[in-house]
Amino acid sequence: MATGSSNKGLSLQVIVDTSFLMLPGILGIDIIGEMDRLLGSYEILIPSPVIAELKRLSAQGKPKERAAARLALALAKRGSVVNVEGEADESIVKLAAEKKCLVGTSDLALRKKLRARGINVIYLRGRSHLALNGQLG
Repeated sequence: MATGSSNKGLSLQVIVDTSFLMLPGILGIDIIGEMDRLLGSYEILIPSPVIAELKRLSAQGKPKERAAARLALALAKRGSVVNVEGEADESIVKLAAEKKCLVGTSDLALRKKLRARGINVIYLRGRSHLALNGQLG
């Protein structure tokens, strides 16, 4: 189980997508440090289609994508994989609605879908840090 700075009173769950997990390898963003700053205590959830996509990219992507995907897979070990059916984006929207949790993504189309459903999103702002769309609690 992945956690932020404290595991006690863990209540926030954050579903992360492929684009979010690849931020450290692509732009050097410390997503764990940034989520600690924004959220304090949390659990990372990774839908199984995201893991499959990262494995595919680590084997078949462009060189920079392969390196970023390998780093993303290492970071994913800090989270809990959730076995779900369907495509990554569809499974993220469905899981976030069911579990009432936040989503970490840098995919603008997915972010718009989530916000239209009232789901709070952690996203890349200014290519330098993460920000939260919506309010906690």
